[in-house]
Amino acid sequence: MKTQQEQLPDQTQTVIEWFGEQTPGEKGVIAFLPALGVGVEFYRGLAESWAKLGYRVATVELRGMKQSSVQDVKRQNFGYKEVLNVDLATLLPKLKAQAAGKPFIVAGHSLGGQFALLHASQNPGQVDGVIVLAGGSNYYGSMPSGMKFKRHMGIRLVRAIDQTLGYFPGHKVGFGGRQPLNMILDWTHEALTGRYKVVGDTVDYDAALARLQVPVLILSLSGDPLVPKTCADFLAGKLSQARVTQVELQARDYGMKAFHHFRWVRKPEPVLEQVEKWVQGLGAPRSVVASA
Repeated sequence: MKTQQEQLPDQTQTVIEWFGEQTPGEKGVIAFLPALGVGVEFYRGLAESWAKLGYRVATVELRGMKQSSVQDVKRQNFGYKEVLNVDLATLLPKLKAQAAGKPFIVAGHSLGGQFALLHASQNPGQVDGVIVLAGGSNYYGSMPSGMKFKRHMGIRLVRAIDQTLGYFPGHKVGFGGRQPLNMILDWTHEALTGRYKVVGDTVDYDAALARLQVPVLILSLSGDPLVPKTCADFLAGKLSQARVTQVELQARDYGMKAFHHFRWVRKPEPVLEQVEKWVQGLGAPRSVVASA
């Protein structure tokens, strides 16, 4: 692993952790974006395993996490706008250059997968494919029928706490980590309405997603209570022109009752196997919905 320090245009700093530096990376470069409130160190095993398949893998520490210079999220407010228009807009073109003409794929876990799609929607010529792992829409209406009310109430509580305190103390309530006001305003807006409306940003991201034409893999995990496949279906429905492949891994096929939204990262081989199948089929001529 190699750690690369990065200066951003607003004078903040973050890091990129590189894996596969000792290999040619003949299959290209994977830029990986973590889930909400999760640092890149959590994904080191995943990145090492992915690199062994012939990729160079770059995991990006998101703003506000341990290796970011932004630490006081109450004083240093930010949201999707800064992540998309400052951080990813600066860092991902640099990672694309490292691909040197080989495939450049942006992947993300959970919210990181949404960020990957939102970035691609604004920079379609920069990305050869997008991978969403255990991700989908946050919209409560996309949850299975018996889970909608509880999710709706939970989202409203998260938003109320965020607005009352001026930040979200997720580290105390067990969800999402410590987050700034605007990040949770953006997250809960999509979660309550099913549409993106980013604080301080005039882009119509739903319209941009509808125009996106890059290949997309959305991989769901059966039994994941945070992002069930119905949420992935809702997100996939926004991608009307993309070549979307949906796969749901079945926990029973791996001797489990259900997948965990986070713990799959510790044993990523089933996920990486499906990802590799998708990468090998990127030349396929049409959209496909599959189940593993």
